[in-house]
Amino acid sequence: MRANRQTHHRATGSTPRTPAAAQGTRAMLIILLTGTVLPVAALMPMPARAQVQDTARPFAIDAQPLSAALLRFSETSRRQIIADAGLLRDKMAPALHGDFNDDDALRRLLAGTGLTHRLSGDAVIIMAAPDDAAGLSPEHLGPLVVSGATGRAAQIYETAAPKSYVPAETIERYRGSSPADMFRGVPGVMSGEARNGAGSIDVNIRGMQGMGRVAVTVDGTSNAVTVYQGYQGVSNRSFVDPDFLAGIDITRGSDVASSGIAGTVAMTTLGADDIVSEGETLGIRLKGGFGTNTASPSTGQRGGYAWPNSPNAEPVATSSAAGMDRPSLLEPTSGSGSVVAALKEDRIDLVVGYAYRRQGNYHAGEHGPAADPVSTGPREYCYASGYCPGTDYTDYIENGGIANYRAGEEVLNTQLETKSWLAKGTLRLGDEHSIQLGYNGFNSEAGDLLASRLTSERGRAVQQDQTAGAKVDAYSLKYRWLPDDGELIDLKAGLWQTRLEMRNPRRSQVLFPKPEDFGLPANYRTGSDTVMWGADVINASRLDTGMGSLGLTYGLSYQNEDTRPSAYTPELESWLDLRDGSRQEAAGFVKAAWQPIDWLTVNGGLRYQHFWSEDRNEPELARPGYAYDNALDDGGFSPALGVTVEPFKDTQFYVNWSDALRMPSIIESVSAFTMNVNKALVPERSRNWELGVNHRQNRVLTDGDQAMAKFGVFDWTVSDYIAREWYTVNGVSGLHIHNIDQAHFSGLEFSGRYEIDGFTAELNANYYLDVEFCRTSDSCGNKSLYADYATNQVPPEYMVDLMLSQRLFDDALTIGGRASHIGARAIGHGDVTAQGASQFISMIDWKPYTLVDLFAELEVTDNLTTGIRVQNLTDRYYVDPLSLVQQPGPGRTIYASATLKF
Repeated sequence: MRANRQTHHRATGSTPRTPAAAQGTRAMLIILLTGTVLPVAALMPMPARAQVQDTARPFAIDAQPLSAALLRFSETSRRQIIADAGLLRDKMAPALHGDFNDDDALRRLLAGTGLTHRLSGDAVIIMAAPDDAAGLSPEHLGPLVVSGATGRAAQIYETAAPKSYVPAETIERYRGSSPADMFRGVPGVMSGEARNGAGSIDVNIRGMQGMGRVAVTVDGTSNAVTVYQGYQGVSNRSFVDPDFLAGIDITRGSDVASSGIAGTVAMTTLGADDIVSEGETLGIRLKGGFGTNTASPSTGQRGGYAWPNSPNAEPVATSSAAGMDRPSLLEPTSGSGSVVAALKEDRIDLVVGYAYRRQGNYHAGEHGPAADPVSTGPREYCYASGYCPGTDYTDYIENGGIANYRAGEEVLNTQLETKSWLAKGTLRLGDEHSIQLGYNGFNSEAGDLLASRLTSERGRAVQQDQTAGAKVDAYSLKYRWLPDDGELIDLKAGLWQTRLEMRNPRRSQVLFPKPEDFGLPANYRTGSDTVMWGADVINASRLDTGMGSLGLTYGLSYQNEDTRPSAYTPELESWLDLRDGSRQEAAGFVKAAWQPIDWLTVNGGLRYQHFWSEDRNEPELARPGYAYDNALDDGGFSPALGVTVEPFKDTQFYVNWSDALRMPSIIESVSAFTMNVNKALVPERSRNWELGVNHRQNRVLTDGDQAMAKFGVFDWTVSDYIAREWYTVNGVSGLHIHNIDQAHFSGLEFSGRYEIDGFTAELNANYYLDVEFCRTSDSCGNKSLYADYATNQVPPEYMVDLMLSQRLFDDALTIGGRASHIGARAIGHGDVTAQGASQFISMIDWKPYTLVDLFAELEVTDNLTTGIRVQNLTDRYYVDPLSLVQQPGPGRTIYASATLKF
């Protein structure tokens, strides 16, 4: 076992190995992989006596269940925990705050539990405390408490709420070509615009997406920005580099502590403990890799087929002359690299990092519904208005595929280049106080095609000569006060600011002035500038009421957002009329958890929030029928209640109810060319039910295995759901935001995990029972609304994801893979406008598909790890759900990487 690994270990009959023996095993493994057969050498056992860690280190562990406290100990000490899970059940650990060596820390945590411990190399063995307990060896123990990232992932099966955790190792193994791929396999969670999002994420939880419905943060800061996509809608983007992530916590559903009505995605970046090895003060992590299956963009290149567009045209689809020179399977065509350095002292932690990534246009898969000209014979020719001039097609050529790209073809405008920075410093002021300063920077240049230009299977993409740019600078200041007892005060306060700059190629090249007319370069890009900042303070208290324990969490928060067109954008793109306004939101909340008896917990909470928005657009510039210079002001309460019962050991039932309020976002409360604000707009209110069960069981199939399962049912009714519609008032037509009667989302979710002898299987699935939109109380239907952004936020009816992995050769080698099946769209699309115009948001269709990924990781030495992964092994041609453009995802791609820590 090695201190710098965070994998899950099971007690077996094998003897712990010395680092030298482990390295010998890895060296032998390398020789075996090259085809040379050597005799297996005997392995040296660890000394029987403990090797006590004499160096004191700071611990900050609250009073809590012993299993959770040991997990915190493992995260701090980087030691693996070996214990029979049954020994820890129903035991509590006291608070532990201060500097202790590992041996003293464990003695304090186990005091009064009837348990003792033994240190064995980098492992800790927890056992009952009879006189001969010290003589027990790992082979006498049952299933183990897991530690590190795996432990965090397992905690969801003991949490009475629909939560998920994505550890760093899963992010690395299945990251794909876009950060959006990090969420594949999480039940009920997807990321929209996966292939046209400029390296961003746009999280969808249970069919709700954008406009602040999902609260996405990076180290507690928000960098969400909404990007105009023409009449096709908007992209809601947050930016992060996966190389810097230590893990992602996901909550599906509302929480009174969060503004996210549909859920919360909290991403945490690397800390000093992730970089600095045990017993060291300095650490550096170097990571580099390459990928295949991409090509350098060529300006003006066209994709797919040119289709005959009139009855008089020759009935032939003409293919592009370029795009089919797909690189060989193993040819490196993209690359990435990062460096992270850290310092860890008794009173200070420092982390700095830089990451760079560059890839060209990827190629689509070879197998599936690719573009295919099909002759369908005579067809009547009519305009969208319904008028048919009488000139018909003698032979209409239809696309038999789902996108206008051929099998294996280069997908245009999918190139991406990113640069990222990370800096964090933590100062511990004595044993009770700490301060952290943080910075996250992200720059991207991406193809980022305007979505309204490619919305059908006949649309033909053209490679743009300019990329779209995004620049994010996020700063944070955090303070924590945690006294030794930690019962009444566990105070966290934060202040943050994010600056976002979006720059796009000019949308109009003919109708308006040229950049040169203002003394600007010809390639000058327009866009928007957004500044967000916020503050929050939260305290947690734990009380013994005499009628059971009571936990209280309460706090205040404030957020300010200001967005406006960048310099010269109004002059060069006046038709676009980007939003110019500000928004503020303040909130306060309190949560309580009361446990009157061991098997019953009652949860309750209340949140009050209020928002203000101001539209800075000039009223005299308004289009006819549009209301500018608006100001909205509203607020309200959001209550929540839950009950958790544990009638049997390792089994937990819970039911949660909430009545959550979402205030209109800045996009919904400030006018722009494509959308008029409605002064009568009111907040959304979602009435939510969650019913679930958690179960853990040891010795399921044999001694030494363990299984975990989480099953839930949810039902959300969102009254006054905020949508966009086409409307006509006094002869003036346009688009505006308004409240429909309601939207309804319900479904089933399942997560399961099985472990034995280094083998892990994880199964995640979800199924939607109902997705429904109701314009009025008596006009409900299982179809999206023709002009609403939700058109392309409707999720697949079901998704199933299976991950398998096996550790071998003293955990030096890990191999595994994942199979993901995506079903068809949960509901259809609504009728075209009653006024007879074409739909303003085209539905992007996909067909059910299955993706298979494989990976292998080899720890060559304690400091060097190499890996290889194959994404889309079967080279499937597919279109991602929740897209705004009709284009396929990447085909088979191989990635190789190496990570060096010293």
